[in-house]
Amino acid sequence: MFPLLAAGQSATHTLARGCFYSLFRPVPRDSLQELRPDRPGVSESPFTVDAGHFQLETDLLRLVNNDQQAHHERDFRVNQALLKIGLSTRTDLQIGLDSYTWEKQWDDDREPERHQGFGDLTVRVKRTLLGGAPNQPAALGIIGLVHLPVGPEVGLKVPEYGLVVPFSYDFSKEFNLQVQVLSNLNYDGEQGHRFLLLAPSTAIDYEFSPKISAFAELASFWDTRQQAWQASFNLGPQLHIGDNVILDGGTHLALTRDTDQEYFLGLSFRI
Repeated sequence: MFPLLAAGQSATHTLARGCFYSLFRPVPRDSLQELRPDRPGVSESPFTVDAGHFQLETDLLRLVNNDQQAHHERDFRVNQALLKIGLSTRTDLQIGLDSYTWEKQWDDDREPERHQGFGDLTVRVKRTLLGGAPNQPAALGIIGLVHLPVGPEVGLKVPEYGLVVPFSYDFSKEFNLQVQVLSNLNYDGEQGHRFLLLAPSTAIDYEFSPKISAFAELASFWDTRQQAWQASFNLGPQLHIGDNVILDGGTHLALTRDTDQEYFLGLSFRI
């Protein structure tokens, strides 16, 4: 997710997108594009970080609940961070770290089982295929990623792989539509085999003022282990503290059985 494109972006930004910039030849600060983080929803931005600049996006706090009749799961996560580095005008490198997680699961007739610790490491590369100029309302990107197990207590046991295709369209300077398709090749530790996960999502983002915007999103997912789709309705506000800082919060409301219910507070900033 990301804030909407401001009307009348400066000519310096157009020049910056047309010039050759790199990690070691950064885009001038007066030519930076609008801050467009991949949060707070499931749908991500097709835009990359400006070359030579860094961007940090993090879940400061996230609570995840899942109740399935007699079985219950609860996760509390702190500082689930994504660090981005702009490599060129259309490519960035992203490193995600599940900083710390407390996990609890229990059945009604059993004592709770608890785990805590540092989670997985994720490496992602994003490429903007279409968009980026002020007169282009449509934008398309592609993200390749790999999840690497590094936490001994929580997280994955083997690497998992994914591909994300995000699309956005600005109907006006206030109203934006996003559509995304995500596919992951995941691993089921209990069954001992891999499975394919598909997760399409659609979101709208509306800017009420230069400081306040909000998003609403319908997210769904299905994998080859199950017959039914699962879905959630996600929404929340965003506070634009400055050109380089956004504070967000929100919730994921479960629409189907066995879907997680989530609450989060997050932050994005650029240097």
